[in-house]
Amino acid sequence: KIFTYARDGAAAQGVAFNVANKTQLDAAVRTALDINPATGLSDGLADQRINWLRGDRTNEQTSTGGALRRRNSILGDIINSGPVYKQEADPNVQGDGYLAFVASKASRTATVYVGANDGMLHAFRASDGKELFAYMPRAVSTDVNKLTNPNYIHRPYVDGVPNVGEAQIGSTWKTVLASGMGGGAQGVFAIDVSDPTSFGTGNVMFEFTDQDDAD
Repeated sequence: KIFTYARDGAAAQGVAFNVANKTQLDAAVRTALDINPATGLSDGLADQRINWLRGDRTNEQTSTGGALRRRNSILGDIINSGPVYKQEADPNVQGDGYLAFVASKASRTATVYVGANDGMLHAFRASDGKELFAYMPRAVSTDVNKLTNPNYIHRPYVDGVPNVGEAQIGSTWKTVLASGMGGGAQGVFAIDVSDPTSFGTGNVMFEFTDQDDAD
């Protein structure tokens, strides 16, 4: 379950990051995924790069074939980001309807959130480390093809520490994760993690980057 953010068209929205939904990605993202980062030329491997980013290792470079970088681990390195644990709603927040929200989240699945330099913010179930979902910010998605370069030179992607807390959106209480990307991109993103076990495209809230304000 990997999601990203699309800015093309009239409405920005969350989209699933997979081959089946490739046409929903921004044109610039689709173009970048088709670019061989070693040559700067299109090589038609966008589908393979999407699957590689999703953890598929069948196209990794070996002595018998494969064009994409061979990894020691499908989880990227975590350097300047750090893990944030969240289960119950914050008992110190106040507001209309908040006590009912707290009660509804008392048994929520405990989750650890952390950014990584594989281009994603990851959500892991705290009890056993199972990944519940991942979010790839649009702000870094035009550069994730570089991760597949067999001669990859390290760079940051989602390299900021996330912040998770409760917020009232209109009249509805939600648990919101907001994060910058450190050296990966200039901007912030926010996602609704009120129920991390059922995260979907509708839980992608917004990104605000230097595309929105150059300053």
